Amino acid sequence: MTPEQATCRYFKAFVPAICVYAVGTVGITWLGSRSLVPSAVLYMLALVPVVAIFLAFWAHWRFATEVDEFLRLIQIKGTLFGIACVMIVASGWGTLETLADAPNLPVFWLLPIFWVAQSAATAIISKREGVF
Repeated sequence: MTPEQATCRYFKAFVPAICVYAVGTVGITWLGSRSLVPSAVLYMLALVPVVAIFLAFWAHWRFATEVDEFLRLIQIKGTLFGIACVMIVASGWGTLETLADAPNLPVFWLLPIFWVAQSAATAIISKREGVF
């Protein structure tokens, strides 16, 4: 499979998954804040964004396995950078919460931090390696 075909397949799976995640998260938050549905229903609806997250990661995994070794290495480096950012934010902010009485950081923000960091790192690494 060519990198262009793999990229096309990736975006066809990733973009809808992230859209379902975003719309589902906002919608469920809105429903919960207005007490329009019982808690049990909210718990079941909360599975929608969780499944969307799984599908987004699955799309990324499939993309990384469909490209050649060089492009796969770029994806892995970007993913490691994203994971490092999440670990630094989670550990650092957790330490601040514990020792310095900082306000709570909702765990919800770790996923967007990962995807932004991973995407930026992958783009920078790709440009540096001459892929663009």
